Amino acid sequence: MGLRRRLTTLAMSAALATPVVVAAAAPASAATPQFARLSIAPAQDHPGYFDVYVSGHFNTTATLATVGMRLKGDDPVFNDDLGVWRTGQAWYGDFTLYALVSRGVLNEDKDGRDEIFAYVSSSTGWSINTPNVNGYY
Repeated sequence: MGLRRRLTTLAMSAALATPVVVAAAAPASAATPQFARLSIAPAQDHPGYFDVYVSGHFNTTATLATVGMRLKGDDPVFNDDLGVWRTGQAWYGDFTLYALVSRGVLNEDKDGRDEIFAYVSSSTGWSINTPNVNGYY
């Protein structure tokens, strides 16, 4: 009889402990942070041109979504549209877009430092501006 009582006590303890473990694990499933970043580097094979990458992640339940970007110049009054845009696919919200861009296009402030950012949007409705990349192009 003592063994039966111990087994019953153990089974009840396990049953009571299970909901506590499930409840404690719930916060770990927080959403992945959404972001986009812009990278501009001189193109090794094309003098006078720059490799421009826009990469990031947005939260979605879709396996595949369309994502697009437009390069812009950050100015005090009006942000110049630099006329560079790309579209591509995001798999589970992960994406990377590439453009080869000439120095003349990136030189949006002819007499000073250039502040470039990308406006990024997806077919799911998500959108964001990347942080500025500053340079003299």
